[in-house]
Amino acid sequence: MLRPLRLLNLLLSLVAALIGVALAKTWVAPVAPVLNPVVTKSLQETEALAYNSVARPPLTQFEVLLEKNPFKQPPPRPVRSSGPPPPPPIPLPSLVGTMLVDHERKAILNDRGKANIYAIGQQVAGGVIAEIKEDRIIFKRGDTTQEIMLKAAITSATATATPSPAPAAPQAAPAAPPQVESPPVGPAGAADTDELQRRREEQKERRRQILEQRKAARQNMRRSD
Repeated sequence: MLRPLRLLNLLLSLVAALIGVALAKTWVAPVAPVLNPVVTKSLQETEALAYNSVARPPLTQFEVLLEKNPFKQPPPRPVRSSGPPPPPPIPLPSLVGTMLVDHERKAILNDRGKANIYAIGQQVAGGVIAEIKEDRIIFKRGDTTQEIMLKAAITSATATATPSPAPAAPQAAPAAPPQVESPPVGPAGAADTDELQRRREEQKERRRQILEQRKAARQNMRRSD
């Protein structure tokens, strides 16, 4: 009789122990946190908010960025002019002729349409005449030195060096080359006038010799043909 009672007490003790363990787990288990309803929004609500026209900022806020355009290259800076351009250089005078006056050679120069007689050391056209020769002058302007040739001498040398082509038919006599008029002589005295007259005669004689040489060359070419 005692043995069944002991078994029943043991069984009740085990049941009581299991119930106690279950209650202990319930009391010790952590409490689940209550989620914020704002944070726990569904994915559909989030997408709807992203595409909502009221929630997005207006495009007018981006006009400043469009006007500035940080990717646009800046306009080129205007080139500042250093000043007015320098004036053009003064044209060189042209040598019309040379002469001897009291064993001193002088030059007849045409400077911008005005002819006059100059000696060594005189200034003309922004420079100085350094030397006067028979058919040229040495003209110095600043740091540069130039040689100005006589126009009549250049024309004569070119005409002599260039052979005339053989005529296909008889041609009329060639016209005389244009005469170079000597400029009016300033008040340099009677000696300057005589020297100019002598230079004119020499130029005429030189032209006559050139014409005779041309005629003789053409006659020789005709004979050879």
